[in-house]
Amino acid sequence: VLKVRPPGNATPTPQEVDACGPFLMRQIEIIAPEAIVTLGKPATNYLLGNTEALGRLRGRWHEVEGVAVMPTYHPAYLLRAYTPENRGKVWSDLQMVMERLGLGPGS
Repeated sequence: VLKVRPPGNATPTPQEVDACGPFLMRQIEIIAPEAIVTLGKPATNYLLGNTEALGRLRGRWHEVEGVAVMPTYHPAYLLRAYTPENRGKVWSDLQMVMERLGLGPGS
């Protein structure tokens, strides 16, 4: 959501998100992507306009302004919690994205 890394690589504050969010939404409008993969809770919650836990949101499609959104875990989370289960969840999310975009084997 932010255009720069927050001090200390902290989770973005609501004020930082409010300042940068409109720029992101305009970029999405201009680019008109087929799908967006959100990495982590702050990006996911901003785009979806909610405060739900990422574990409840990932693994299924959502929609924002007519664009498909697939939430998944942030790479930094995977580095902290590098388990076969977590890697499998992210891989499953990414496979759903590849399938939706027609990027499967042999494409």
